[in-house]
Amino acid sequence: MAKVTVYKVRLYDAVDADSLISNRMATPKGAHMMGGNIVEGSGVDIDASQLEPGAQWTQRGFIPNLRVGSQRKGRPLLEA
Repeated sequence: MAKVTVYKVRLYDAVDADSLISNRMATPKGAHMMGGNIVEGSGVDIDASQLEPGAQWTQRGFIPNLRVGSQRKGRPLLEA
């Protein structure tokens, strides 16, 4: 399956008049569709099958598998 890069998404919270980070990750197009902006340096390459069906974002609470060899955008991945 194809790889896509997803990012943390900063959204505006009208209730608290502040911004927050979504509990989903999204492609740049998905972030725009959600009304938010990507967080620079938070990009991670994932398999496209991990996106919600027909959407440009992951499920709620998504935690990418950052094992050695995966691709993280913006900063190098450190071995544990």
